[in-house]
Amino acid sequence: MSSSKMPLQDKITLILLVGMSFFLMCDLYITPSIVLDLAKEYRVDKESIGYVGSAFVLVGAVISLYFGFMTDRFSRKKLLVLTVLIGEIPCLLTGIPFVTGTFEGFLAMRILTGIGVGGIYPLTFSLLSDLFSDRHRAKAIAGIDIAWGIGMMMGPILGGLALTTEYGWRLAFILAALPNFILAPLFAFYVKEPQRGKTETAIAGAIEEGAVYAYRIKLSDFKLIIKNKTNLFMLVQGIPGCIPWGVLTFWSITYFKEVMKYSQTTSTMVWEIFGIGNAVGLILWAYIGDKIFKKNPRWAPLFCGFGVIAGTIPCYLFLNINFQSFLILYGFVAFAGMIVSVPGPTQKAIFMNINRPEHRGSIFSINNLMDSLGKGIGPAVGSIILTLGGSYVFMMNFAVSCWILCGIIFILGYFTIEKDRGRMLELLDKRAAEITGAPQSY
Repeated sequence: MSSSKMPLQDKITLILLVGMSFFLMCDLYITPSIVLDLAKEYRVDKESIGYVGSAFVLVGAVISLYFGFMTDRFSRKKLLVLTVLIGEIPCLLTGIPFVTGTFEGFLAMRILTGIGVGGIYPLTFSLLSDLFSDRHRAKAIAGIDIAWGIGMMMGPILGGLALTTEYGWRLAFILAALPNFILAPLFAFYVKEPQRGKTETAIAGAIEEGAVYAYRIKLSDFKLIIKNKTNLFMLVQGIPGCIPWGVLTFWSITYFKEVMKYSQTTSTMVWEIFGIGNAVGLILWAYIGDKIFKKNPRWAPLFCGFGVIAGTIPCYLFLNINFQSFLILYGFVAFAGMIVSVPGPTQKAIFMNINRPEHRGSIFSINNLMDSLGKGIGPAVGSIILTLGGSYVFMMNFAVSCWILCGIIFILGYFTIEKDRGRMLELLDKRAAEITGAPQSY
């Protein structure tokens, strides 16, 4: 079953998921490209805008815990449509001058939009885990990660283009929000919710014969999730691993303009090329990650850990050397973006492959919280460093150094993943026998 091709309906489902994720990510990365314009309009300092970025991410991460629990109990399709609309309505309102005429209004809309961004994370990956088998999940995950990566690139582009219009920066938020008011209803009418566990080899046969995997998460199950040692390593690495993403995404364009003295166009282009390199890397590492996990699951955490550590080297180079040739600069930036993307799809596939079907929404919500702590802390870390008299150079290099700690934590998963994976497969074998002949309703 794991080698079967994806049905057309599942391909269209993935396309819709990719589209909705893309536009939500566009919204997330508009603000970093207009920091100076926001500071000027609202008459606040740049550091205050950094705290807006932190509030946006952290509120969404906390809310995602609730969505994660609901994901493991109720219809994921309905929840996904709801959370997308919850995120996009305030995004659209951010583009209305009456609503965001004050800094407080802008902050409120950003926080509300963060709820949607936080909710889509556990819902999307829970759905993917039941659409793809364990041997192909990393490639499916890469599709979503690429959508987010391209969204990272398009957000600043939308922000830059909006600044050239009479309407100003608010137009970017309107353009980012509108498409999901079309995609979300299409998803609601077209997509069928997959049965939980249908891609797991141990129980797939029973489900195909008409059995129903009716197990649902309980609050007490969170203890089981946290007691899984591989889960702990994969979760904890997210804090140091995502601080660089929080700092780089929010402060890099400003850094290249004010420290490296690049033009607005070049500064934006550096970030866009970093995103392109990241997207290319996600495709490459997803393919390799699937092969590695198939060969030996224990190698997957090593692949993630050593990969992200290696990615710090080209990052240090393009952040600290003012290359005379833009061609060389862009080459280092693209290479850096590609290398630091190594853990992306493989880490998420590890979660899917060591957690029960009814736990996956919750584990991804916790994962989102840990990652968001890093991403949310990132802009604030930058603001704190600058407020205390630190330099942009120190801020950026400190952030990149956090990837070294992230890599070390990843590597620890080598010692635990085989046992945790075996325990989950053993449980599914037992449940396959239990659900055979079970009543055909929840």
